[in-house]
Amino acid sequence: MKKFFSFRALFLKVTAIAVIVAIASCKKTDKAETKDSPTETETAKQVAASPYPNEVRQSGSNYIWRINNADVGTTNSLATAINNCIGTGNREVHVIVGGTLSSQINLQPGLTLYCHNVIFNKNHTGYGFFRDGSGGIKIYDMTLNNNTNMGIRTSRASDIYIQNVKIYGGSIGIRIDSHPSRPYEEGRWVYNVHIQDCRFENGSSHGLETYSVDGFKAYGIVARNMGECGVLLNQTKNGTIGTVTAYRCSYGGGYAGLRYANNCSNITASMLNADQCGRGYFVLTGSNNCRLNNCRITGATNIGIWLENVVNCAVIAGCNNSGTAVTGSGSYANVSNTCN
Repeated sequence: MKKFFSFRALFLKVTAIAVIVAIASCKKTDKAETKDSPTETETAKQVAASPYPNEVRQSGSNYIWRINNADVGTTNSLATAINNCIGTGNREVHVIVGGTLSSQINLQPGLTLYCHNVIFNKNHTGYGFFRDGSGGIKIYDMTLNNNTNMGIRTSRASDIYIQNVKIYGGSIGIRIDSHPSRPYEEGRWVYNVHIQDCRFENGSSHGLETYSVDGFKAYGIVARNMGECGVLLNQTKNGTIGTVTAYRCSYGGGYAGLRYANNCSNITASMLNADQCGRGYFVLTGSNNCRLNNCRITGATNIGIWLENVVNCAVIAGCNNSGTAVTGSGSYANVSNTCN
């Protein structure tokens, strides 16, 4: 009987040791599997590092353009690489490297251009980005240091969306019009333009300009030290504007932080902050049914608010310490002449 219990105790002891060894072995295996398997963060990094189907990137002193998941060509010109990647349009293109643009970027219909907050330095005399023809064009996230001429111009192109673009220098920052030379002619219109969170500085002309646009939206526009208007709408109708912030636009001149001219109609703006501009808010030449909900206009070198021979145009509230002039039926400016 004593031998039986002794054998049984030995058996249980051996079994316990085997179980402990097996558990330890499993733990080692689990650790090894965890080490070899990528974490969620590592997987995300791998995905982010993967090339886009259509992209422009840099390798040494050269730029590579990639189309439909295949590297197609190499050049020492960033502009050439971008234009080759854009091709005839109808694709998303990712530009993940900045640099010098030695020639114009030719926008194409159906193009979505993601620029990943890179900085372009334009050193030629043409437009920075240009399209004359059909649209459906979107541009995101870039800075353009512009030496001359316009930064972005589209003519005859509807369905334009531009977001988070900063343009420094040059003449007009962004111009959207219905014809390259005669947008004022009867029946010429482009449709559905949306400009979001864009900034213009140190240009010789307007920050943002339109001519003959039906269906216009602009939000979060900043213009500083521009030679003419911060925002200028010509013959533009059915528009919504969020906030325009203008500083020293047309300082000492006759243009304004925000100006509507040449028969603009049915435009509502939420807020205008205009400081030390030629004029703050200027609406003229046959415009009608334009409304500014609020404003803060200070230090204008000319008339702060001027509604000149317009119909049903109003400034609903705000302040203006630089003079107000209103003419035209149904038009008024309900503002304080002191800005605290």
